[in-house]
Amino acid sequence: MRIVLKQKRKEYVIIKSVPNEPGTNSPRASKDKFEKHMDDMLDDGCLVLATITLELQKQQECVVSY
Repeated sequence: MRIVLKQKRKEYVIIKSVPNEPGTNSPRASKDKFEKHMDDMLDDGCLVLATITLELQKQQECVVSY
């Protein structure tokens, strides 16, 4: 799994904590970074769920990647 995440350059999502959501007055770059992290986290979570058994999927579907 780490190999796939590393190849897709999304391994950081399981290593780094979720950043704080930027405020309304934050620079666009901060907002974009947060959105990218959230999107990559969703992709990683789906990848994890797709590679485990159905029983484990049901138990883990609300767990975030990090």
